[in-house]
Amino acid sequence: MKLTTLRPKVATLRSRVQNVPTASDRRITGRTLQNRRLRIWSKDPHCAKCGRLVAYPHGFELDHVVALSQGGLDVDANCQVLCIGTDGCHEAKTRADLGQRRSR
Repeated sequence: MKLTTLRPKVATLRSRVQNVPTASDRRITGRTLQNRRLRIWSKDPHCAKCGRLVAYPHGFELDHVVALSQGGLDVDANCQVLCIGTDGCHEAKTRADLGQRRSR
């Protein structure tokens, strides 16, 4: 008898399970990311926006052409090298992707 009263509760518990991101939904990290950084930089070590030559490994950020938050894929074809710093192209593009203006 008690098993019949538990069935509705089990059904509602199953419907509350949240979608857990899979490996394909997450950004790459670690050695895989470092290999991608070297691969993209080796093809063209210049900033994709201003053309400045950037140093490996700390003179640039690997940027997604179409931001992941806007539906871009985390693949090599969607990555580019952008320079960093206070007036860097990466910071400016990130602000534009988020719809923000430059602070004074």
